[in-house]
Amino acid sequence: MIRARTSVCVVGGGPGGLMLSLLLAKRGVEVIVLEGHETFDREFRGEVLQPSTAHLLDELGLLDYILDQPHSTLTEGIVRVNGRKAGEFSFATIVPEYPYAIWMPQPIFLQALLRKAEPFSSFQCWMGARVAGLIEEDGKVVGVGGKRHGKEPFEVRADVVVGADGRFSQVRRLGHFAVEYEHYDFDVIWFVVEQPPDWPNTIYFSLGQEFQCLMLPKYPRQIQVGILLPKDEWRRWREVGVAAVADRVRRLDPVLAGFADSLRDFTPFFPLQGLILLVEDWARDGMLLIGDAAHTMSPAGAIGVNVALATAAVAAQEIYPLLGHGPIAHEDLAKVQQLREGDVRTLHRFQLGAQRVLLSQSGGNPLISWLIPKVLPLLLHSPLLPLVQRRLFFGAPLPPLDPAFSFRS
Repeated sequence: MIRARTSVCVVGGGPGGLMLSLLLAKRGVEVIVLEGHETFDREFRGEVLQPSTAHLLDELGLLDYILDQPHSTLTEGIVRVNGRKAGEFSFATIVPEYPYAIWMPQPIFLQALLRKAEPFSSFQCWMGARVAGLIEEDGKVVGVGGKRHGKEPFEVRADVVVGADGRFSQVRRLGHFAVEYEHYDFDVIWFVVEQPPDWPNTIYFSLGQEFQCLMLPKYPRQIQVGILLPKDEWRRWREVGVAAVADRVRRLDPVLAGFADSLRDFTPFFPLQGLILLVEDWARDGMLLIGDAAHTMSPAGAIGVNVALATAAVAAQEIYPLLGHGPIAHEDLAKVQQLREGDVRTLHRFQLGAQRVLLSQSGGNPLISWLIPKVLPLLLHSPLLPLVQRRLFFGAPLPPLDPAFSFRS
């Protein structure tokens, strides 16, 4: 049995968990990160860092460091309806301060955060450490237990356990956190194709009568395609066979023809649930949830990782002065939710509104199918749209961050 004592135990080495741990380690806090996987090599996680994250990284003195990692930048987007261009947007218009989104494979981003944290003697990251239970005393969470690499039992005790283990959070389940609302209406079916030499670094949103899709330039020279389907529709697609699915993909866009011709099975496809979820109370005595564990974002708008990073930065600032006195009380940890919940709820409303439009377009309603191509171009050219887009991609202003968390020299 491995036993350890630390100030903060972070369960989950994703963007939110590693950002929180890095910022606390910067202040000299003892942190142990428990990451259930053996490596960060996983596909189709949040890989778009929106202007809100560029701003946050800049505030923390980390932007130049992150931009030194392998990445590409996205500066504009085009919306097509039934194969015709209906509108476009530019980050330079929406967020002139940071006129781009950063496309960075999540393994690269996570490794960059880890490399930044490893020089701090107070920081540890245990890979392959899966949590199986909470350690509680007098109703307070004082640690977690589990196994490393599937065989080595461990216990980690801490002033606070932070659940940053994603949308299907084990910590959330173990802590019996109540969910206020949950919406699961669609799936995004992701796959990747090679990028033609003349393909621009542009985001494409394509709305058709049969189905909707998103095409993103993916570092280094690929296109990541996501087909949006109503819940359970992918199962029906699979039932009709590979050849029929290949034909549907082929009709989606000429650039996908080679991929469709090469399809032999469903292995290249990765379904991701379009789940929106909000936990009612993100804290207990000795425990806090952040990121998707507390406020799951759907893939709509590609904002999930950015919202998680913002919550992590706020959590670091709130947790730091509370350490060193035993389990942190619920009412103190609840301050993180008070500061972040309004932004999360607003973004959830944006996502639900967009999803209703997209799902109604593919729902077979002839009136909706006739109306959307006529109304959508008007909305896309509305002077109010850049304000909505700025709110979506730039988020709400965060509380001022203590310069002591910054990595500026």
